[in-house]
Amino acid sequence: MLRRRFFLTTAAGFFLGGMAIAQTTVHGVVVDHQGNLPNALVYIENKAEKITSNTDGSFVLSNIPDGNYRLIIEYTGYEMIYFPFTVADKKAVDLGLIRIGEKKVQENAIQEVVVSSVYKASQARALTMKKNSNTITEVLSADAIGKLPDRNAADAVQRMQGVSIERDMGEGRFVAVRGTPVQWTSSTLNGSRMPSASGDNANRGVQMDIFPSELIQSVRLSKALTPDLDGDAIGGNVDFITKTSPNKETLAISTATGYVSMSQSPTFNSSIVYGNKITEKLKFISSAVIWQRSSAIDQMRNIFNYGLAEQTASYSINQLQLRDYLADRRTLGFNYAMDYDINSKNKLYFKGLYSQYKDGQSVRETYFNFDSKNVTLQARHADYLTDLYSMQLGGNHQAGQRLEIDWSLSKARSSFKFNSPENLEDHDRGYPIINFVQPMTYGNLASDGRKYFAMDAPGGMGDSADFTLPHNQTPLSATQLKLNQVILSQNRNSETDLRGQVDLKYTVSENFKLQFGTKFNNKEKVVDAAVLVWMPKSGLGIPGSPISYMSQFEQTPFPFNGGFMNPIGNPYQTVMIDQITNGQIDQFYNAGTQNILGLQQVSGKNSNSNITSSYRGTENVWAAYMIGTWRINENLQLLGGIRNEYNDISFHGKKVVSNSTGSVAEDIKDGKKYNIFLPMINMKWKLTKDRILRAAYTRSFARPDFNDLNPGTIVNDLSNTVTQGNTQLNPTFSNNFDLMFENYFGKLDLVTAGAFYKDITDLIYKDQSVLNVNGLPYTFTTPKNLEGAKLYGFEVGISKRFESLPGFLKHIGFEGNYTYIASEMKMPVYENGKQTGTMKTTIPNQAKHIFNTILFFETSKLMLRLAGNYKGDYVSEIRTAAGPDHYQHFDKNFTVDASTSYSINKNVRLFAEVNNIFNEPNRYYMGTKSRLENLSYSGIRGQLGVNFNF
Repeated sequence: MLRRRFFLTTAAGFFLGGMAIAQTTVHGVVVDHQGNLPNALVYIENKAEKITSNTDGSFVLSNIPDGNYRLIIEYTGYEMIYFPFTVADKKAVDLGLIRIGEKKVQENAIQEVVVSSVYKASQARALTMKKNSNTITEVLSADAIGKLPDRNAADAVQRMQGVSIERDMGEGRFVAVRGTPVQWTSSTLNGSRMPSASGDNANRGVQMDIFPSELIQSVRLSKALTPDLDGDAIGGNVDFITKTSPNKETLAISTATGYVSMSQSPTFNSSIVYGNKITEKLKFISSAVIWQRSSAIDQMRNIFNYGLAEQTASYSINQLQLRDYLADRRTLGFNYAMDYDINSKNKLYFKGLYSQYKDGQSVRETYFNFDSKNVTLQARHADYLTDLYSMQLGGNHQAGQRLEIDWSLSKARSSFKFNSPENLEDHDRGYPIINFVQPMTYGNLASDGRKYFAMDAPGGMGDSADFTLPHNQTPLSATQLKLNQVILSQNRNSETDLRGQVDLKYTVSENFKLQFGTKFNNKEKVVDAAVLVWMPKSGLGIPGSPISYMSQFEQTPFPFNGGFMNPIGNPYQTVMIDQITNGQIDQFYNAGTQNILGLQQVSGKNSNSNITSSYRGTENVWAAYMIGTWRINENLQLLGGIRNEYNDISFHGKKVVSNSTGSVAEDIKDGKKYNIFLPMINMKWKLTKDRILRAAYTRSFARPDFNDLNPGTIVNDLSNTVTQGNTQLNPTFSNNFDLMFENYFGKLDLVTAGAFYKDITDLIYKDQSVLNVNGLPYTFTTPKNLEGAKLYGFEVGISKRFESLPGFLKHIGFEGNYTYIASEMKMPVYENGKQTGTMKTTIPNQAKHIFNTILFFETSKLMLRLAGNYKGDYVSEIRTAAGPDHYQHFDKNFTVDASTSYSINKNVRLFAEVNNIFNEPNRYYMGTKSRLENLSYSGIRGQLGVNFNF
């Protein structure tokens, strides 16, 4: 059926093309001194049709009769270009490379355009792509990325208007647009959705820290969708466009070294880009990058008893966690692209990318358990290994004079695994964790015997609101810490996408164009996970079994980096003791060692708590769309159409059925089919040549995460959590209304202002409550659909160069943007396990205020930049049963980065970068800001380097 549909669509396109009027085409490539110029406005003088150049700067004008003409090219920051040409005998005209910035020895010669700063050329690219776009769009060019200390894709796009990121150890990881959850923003690579695989299988959001910024040619953020884009993007679509083949030999090399303050260790970064023409028809580009560094985090976390029924006790602290992370990270990236021009009307291309992210974590944890009156010391280490590759083959064909056919076939795969310890076979590896327990008596407790902050405690007996101290009455001792558990958390998961796509663009007239397309995507998600647990037989009550203490094992000085929580005065120095080495941890997974220590496995791969953790899901999506682009007059354009997506999801997993004779595992298969119809319309109104008003209505959606759809129930005795999926979840839908005003002035100056409103239905949220399992409180999480929600706000931005000022002031510039976001949804309210009503709250992870600022000073040789990124506080976790006073909030965060560079000559540039200059922490609180829940510091990172461009 799919093949038949594909054939009919393609055949219809060629039939329409054959009916076109037999006139000729004019084509060329717009470039400047740095390379190809995308989205240049190209048109023939006194003709209505205006087009924009493609990503590689190429363009094709169709239906041009014999005669003499002048081609006009407009590009922000450059003078308007006039290029005369002649069409004779209905022969196609190849204008070749049209260079902006070079003198032409011919009639109506182009005047040379002087570009005094490398960054100006990159800013011109971004502004032109934004201005000539048919929709509400933000653009970031590769050159601009290189001017800031952004080493992965998430760090790069955080500078865009309305964008915020979530960080891991100080590095950007997930991207969110306009305050929406990360899984509501689609991330695509060269127009194709990127698969996601990670350690927690959390959501469909792509882990951006595996993607080096050096592989990116440009980033395009579409805030209002068009029907040719995937519809599952309520926040927007972020498209990462990899580097394209150059028109001449190109070689660029960059190398740098630096230092991370928290880990007290060096960093290394190096990249190379090489491209050339093999023949006049065949050209290529290749690039490679490596980034080696050690990251670290010092973290303090309070676990509150928010699930307790008694109101006062629900503010008590059950556990204080002190956690010291050290991560040796390595990012590798490779990109290759090849373009083949069969002739002026037919082109083929290939794009391939591979990226690997290795995160070797060593973690030492101290848990002060106030309610159970003991202390747990836990040591763990593992290599997190994430791979991503993408291959795409496609073509562009002019079929007749009016029809253009684009097609592509692609495969992309992302995989993740815990890859330790090395002494185990590959398929047996996981995340090794060892913990020891010592009984403990605590002081500074309230009258009810519980641990509190003073503001919550009966009688006011408790800690200050700055941080929590354990007040342990006896010291921790390696001779008293008894071996408690040996754990191996196994997780292998992968996501594979197979896609085929055909797009047909038909020019009905100079003022009206039609575009049709169809796409098939097959996604397979495979998760293989388990938590294996061994315990000493003595701890299981078996008499005569050996008892082991931490003092028996090899230890290493601790904490890792010579201090812990130094920014708040190192208050935990007296409770930190040396812990076991990573090498010693690995020995616990040796059968001989387990026998000597008297260990017995209590949770295996096929135990009830594990067999539901593994599953396989398949998602087939058939999509078709139609777009009409109507130029009503010189200044007003409408782009409207529809998209339809048919979804077929199936899951294979296991469930546990318990009865009087025991528990039995059964295979289960579940699934859901649904159809989604998405109308969209975008308006572009040029009030003047440089003032544009845009408006849009679009309907989009967000699919449930795979883990939310897993039909099994996962019980994790390590983290005391129970997670249950819901295969029958509905997607979240949104009707989006957008309005944007853009004012381009000067050469490269811009002011924007806009507003947006999203009417959301079937919002998926994680409902959290407390469940009693064998007398212990477990956090029970399950996804549910809400009836409705709304999100709205406004955004403003400015980009200004003060070139009219005297002296050195003319080299100063400023970029800034601010986004205000508000949201509302109704959450159920429970009392004694029963819903009693609803209450209003905000959408999780939605910050109310986001802004970016960049102050820069630039000459032809020197560049100085200071950048700030602010994200306001937001609700990060909704605890429905406990109520809003117990919701977890992320506190406001403002990071400052700086960079400078100096061009020795046109080929060599020195640079220096510093991230997080003021060591801004990540801070979470429960209910009110003074009730601290989580505080972590990642330190300052900087590097020095040199770029060579030939």
